[in-house]
Amino acid sequence: MHRVNIRSSKGFTFLDSLLELLALSITLPLAVMFYLFSSHFLVDLDSGATEFRLFVMELQQYLDGSEQVYIMRDGKGVRIVRDAIVYDVELYGNVVRKRKDQLGHEIMLTDVKNSNFQVEGERLTIRLEFQSGVKEEADYELSLSD
Repeated sequence: MHRVNIRSSKGFTFLDSLLELLALSITLPLAVMFYLFSSHFLVDLDSGATEFRLFVMELQQYLDGSEQVYIMRDGKGVRIVRDAIVYDVELYGNVVRKRKDQLGHEIMLTDVKNSNFQVEGERLTIRLEFQSGVKEEADYELSLSD
């Protein structure tokens, strides 16, 4: 009678390799899908992009119903006149700040390297470059009231 030793590893190396290859071929696509999902999720969590979106929405509120819009400081800022109140939004150092009637200031956006505000007809264009090298742009359609 011939006895078979089940605990022996003879002959199982090829079968083990096939099973490991199968497990690897299943987990690698899952790892890639997780990486792609997490990279999109991290982009949405980028505080700079969120801060820019909030800046764009806040500036829209000041532009709605504005009477006059002027470019100031050679394109580094914009002056908005609304309900006889003057708002200055300008680059100062590495922040974009808002001043109301030349009093104090409120920081609207941080880590800004360069800014360019332009008014062309009824359109306000804002181009910002951040310290990280990211460039953002926002366009507004002006509906100036008299």
